[in-house]
Amino acid sequence: MQCGRTDRLFDIAVTLLCWMYFILGFLVFFSPLYIAAALFSSQREHAFQRLNRTFYRGFFAFLRTLAPRQQWIIDERIADLRSAVIVCNHRSYLDPLLLIALLDRSKTFVKSIFFTVPIFSWVLRTAGYLPASATGRFVSLMLAQMETMGAYLAGGGNLFIFPEGTRSRDDNLGTLSQGALKIARQCQVPVYVLCLHNTDRLFPPGCFFFCTRKPNVISVRVVDHILAGDRHQGLAALHDRVRQALERCLQDAAILPTADIPSFSSKPLKLHDWRMMSKGDWKGRYQREGQRWERLVTFKNTEEY
Repeated sequence: MQCGRTDRLFDIAVTLLCWMYFILGFLVFFSPLYIAAALFSSQREHAFQRLNRTFYRGFFAFLRTLAPRQQWIIDERIADLRSAVIVCNHRSYLDPLLLIALLDRSKTFVKSIFFTVPIFSWVLRTAGYLPASATGRFVSLMLAQMETMGAYLAGGGNLFIFPEGTRSRDDNLGTLSQGALKIARQCQVPVYVLCLHNTDRLFPPGCFFFCTRKPNVISVRVVDHILAGDRHQGLAALHDRVRQALERCLQDAAILPTADIPSFSSKPLKLHDWRMMSKGDWKGRYQREGQRWERLVTFKNTEEY
């Protein structure tokens, strides 16, 4: 009982500190940078996207420090993505923040209500984000962003979309919209399929507080790549290919350990190690390695994806 109460208090403290980062970090450190970019930058949209990335990279660095039981596995290829439409499954409110932190330049669709929040809406509009609903007063904003989408993607920008449209409340993949594939086909850019695991264990849907005390492995990796030249395939076939890639990845999620994880590891794991080892293999392997686990893993030479 005492242990559970202590964990709960720790989670509350982490949540409050994260909110302090968002509020004070923006007001004290980042708002002057946004104002300077708005006044003096010749490429305001690009400058705002870079500032957003820096802000959220700082947030996740702060969160990793506060929650050392959360292990992070990041596919290193994600940082190099350019001129692409990116689709990803959706588990938590942390997902879009994580992708913004990982991608050099990115746009995405945001709940329309956020475009009505003072200051925040200014950042969203200037960074080129799109409202999720193209109705009413948001029609003109949506049309303006879509008219420039081709040039933005051709110039090295990325558009990431969660085709489920909402966070999954279980381990099942929801219905996928074909909107991302249509945009990629129209703009003649490739599609990258990313798969996220276990962000919902850290920040579950419907919860206000982070769950930091339970050991957890969070991963994000590239699981498929549809070349721009594959546009001759029908949208239905491409949709099925995306769904199969995500479902296959979600089935592999059972391989990732989510409990009894020590803090550090002496040896990095490649992607095939994660895919091929069973849960029993994890315990045996890491007993032989002195029970030391990976704190941060990057995938290299994963050509199977």
